[in-house]
Amino acid sequence: MPRIGKGQKALDRALKHREDIERLLATTPPWALRGWFLDWTESQLRRDRFYLFSENEHAVLAKELSSRMTPCEGWGGYTVDQLVRAALSYRADCSEEDDELLTILQRERPSELPLWLMLRLVGICRHVAGLSVPYTDLETATCTAAREELLN
Repeated sequence: MPRIGKGQKALDRALKHREDIERLLATTPPWALRGWFLDWTESQLRRDRFYLFSENEHAVLAKELSSRMTPCEGWGGYTVDQLVRAALSYRADCSEEDDELLTILQRERPSELPLWLMLRLVGICRHVAGLSVPYTDLETATCTAAREELLN
């Protein structure tokens, strides 16, 4: 059996990196990705097919996939739909960016959100709608990586 060299291993890792990005973009709606991350992934895909990604580039993708993109079905005993409805009641008090997010969530009616987006929705519910939702209570999160994300 032929031995696989360092160059081939690096190229295989780069191809897996590219495939992970392509899979993420194909399965995730654009509104569920952070703006900078969407731009970053698209710039990664514009690189040459044989480009070897740096350790930092691999680390950024791994961190996004392992914790920040973890799907959450609810927070603090509330479902995504309940949180969105609570926030919509106080839409006039939201910033323009939060209003745009609430419009998208109202239209799309997702049953789960990525952790980073769930934390943003919880912030709106707490600070704008006045809903008593624990922001850092790790026991109330109904997503697997919430504990790790909040501790980091």
